Amino acid sequence: MAPIIAQAVTQVMLPIVLGIVMLGMGLSLQIKDFKAVLRSPKVAIIGFLLQLLLLPILALFVIKAFALNQTAAAGLFLLALCPGGATSNLFSFIAKGNLALSVCLTSVVSMLSPFILPIAFIGFIHYNGSLDSQHFNLPLLPAMKQLALVTLLPTIIGMCIRYFADQWSQSVIPLIKKGSTIAMLLVVSALVLTNLNIIPAMLSLHGAAVVTLCGLALIIAYFIAGKFNVNETDRKTIAIEVGVQNAGTAMMIAFTIMHQPALATIPLMYGLLMNIPAFIFVYWLLLRNKEKMIMPLKVTP
Repeated sequence: MAPIIAQAVTQVMLPIVLGIVMLGMGLSLQIKDFKAVLRSPKVAIIGFLLQLLLLPILALFVIKAFALNQTAAAGLFLLALCPGGATSNLFSFIAKGNLALSVCLTSVVSMLSPFILPIAFIGFIHYNGSLDSQHFNLPLLPAMKQLALVTLLPTIIGMCIRYFADQWSQSVIPLIKKGSTIAMLLVVSALVLTNLNIIPAMLSLHGAAVVTLCGLALIIAYFIAGKFNVNETDRKTIAIEVGVQNAGTAMMIAFTIMHQPALATIPLMYGLLMNIPAFIFVYWLLLRNKEKMIMPLKVTP
């Protein structure tokens, strides 16, 4: 019974829930949102490049530093190639960031991921001498097709619905967000229950590697954005977008496309553990902002 439930969760529920999440994202998007971000293209480009380049580079560093085995290394790098998700938008909202920028970065990277992610992952496997390319084979065209079906298509459908039925879309967005969040939590819970070995693993070297990747991404992205004179609101938004990834996409690729359950262990672990550094980072941002607000004004004689 357990294998049947696990197969139903990974092959059916996970792609459907991920598609619903992307549909909800599409419903919350309008063309004017992209136009608003494009008025300040420098910020969007910085965020886009940091997510596409910084995170995979940090993943390579973490893989080397923690001497991860083949499966863990492949899982971590696969995760680093994934876009942000609804969770990154939520953390941006809590941190009082630029929600429009967060949603736009998430949506743009999500819509490009069907084309970028498979190519980058295949390149990583083929050019990494320590990994078995046959064992971690990702079929390029089927992967692109499946990712487009689950991420790109629902987003575009959602945007079209929003365009033609604006008021109705706005009325159902809260319901879809709540429903998809609950459904994703149920999926993750089911995956944990069918993979109970992940619980002790979270306290191992692999858990430390996952937390390190997320923490480094948040801090370094925040620092780099500041060096480019990005304002504080956009700076913390970019940092969260880089550090908080959509683990559901990585899990779907591992389970549904590659049929490698072991490869999903690190993404599943990340989906649970990323909340620790993310909440610490957001708390630090809010505390820092509060200290600035209560700082007494300098009295000049």
